[in-house]
Amino acid sequence: MLGGTGVAGRATLRHLREHDVSVPVRNPAGQQVVAGAGATPLDGDQDDPAQLRRWLDGVDAAIDLRVRIPAPSRAVLPGAWREYIWLRDTAAGRLVDAAIDVGTPRLVHDTVTMVYADGGDAWLDEDAPVSAPMFLAANLACEAHVARLTAAGGTGVALRFAQFYGPDDAMSRAVVGAARRGLWLQPARRQAWTSAVHTEDVGAAVALAATTDGLPGDVYNVADDEPLRTADLLTVLGSAAGRTVRTPLPGRLLPAGLSRSNRVRSDRFRAATGWRPSVPSRREGWPAVVAAALPA
Repeated sequence: MLGGTGVAGRATLRHLREHDVSVPVRNPAGQQVVAGAGATPLDGDQDDPAQLRRWLDGVDAAIDLRVRIPAPSRAVLPGAWREYIWLRDTAAGRLVDAAIDVGTPRLVHDTVTMVYADGGDAWLDEDAPVSAPMFLAANLACEAHVARLTAAGGTGVALRFAQFYGPDDAMSRAVVGAARRGLWLQPARRQAWTSAVHTEDVGAAVALAATTDGLPGDVYNVADDEPLRTADLLTVLGSAAGRTVRTPLPGRLLPAGLSRSNRVRSDRFRAATGWRPSVPSRREGWPAVVAAALPA
């Protein structure tokens, strides 16, 4: 597993304790995280194609959860998303090349449901139109790389995750801090639909994608049971934080690409794997995250 020390990686390791999992790590702190989760830390250069082939040779499945998201304060700076794009496109492509070379039977990679065009009130399945400007385009490039493994006779699985949230997620902690000041950090129209998935359910989904026999190579949405309009989400957060939470800008002033309505459904993945979210809605999920955060 690549990216095993991040939020999604740590959650996935918790669901793969009964399996033999190896994780490349770059530092002693990462080695402790991996070993503590019952996995085997590996040394080596993750950017070296020969090293990738050695790691992949003989494994039942490869998982790539590497990502680098800039801090909100840097997200608008030129070049802030350069590493994100590189990991989702170039690095993912190198891993798929190595997997094809050695005959790795299955590869799982995460992408995001943010690639969908604004759907209004419609439910969005995997056949819904996409629109992925700027850094989001790297996710579609990633999915194209993963599909190459399926075309080569393996099983390439791309999991389009809705927005992560959970007590161990840095962005979620920032959201809680802002909510306690009465602010919502992200651009959104109040009546736009938003979809999310708890980090613990992210780990369960990745583990199932890597171990479910007969799962076809494909793109799969992964989101909880209840999309929420932004206005309802702010009410949930405000109630948990004890404040009225407002968006920083009126929806009419936001660029269309930053205020999409995404009402995502996960029927395809549920039918294929039996996955169900342990946290079915942010109505109960966010209050628990707020309660787990540091005191106000």
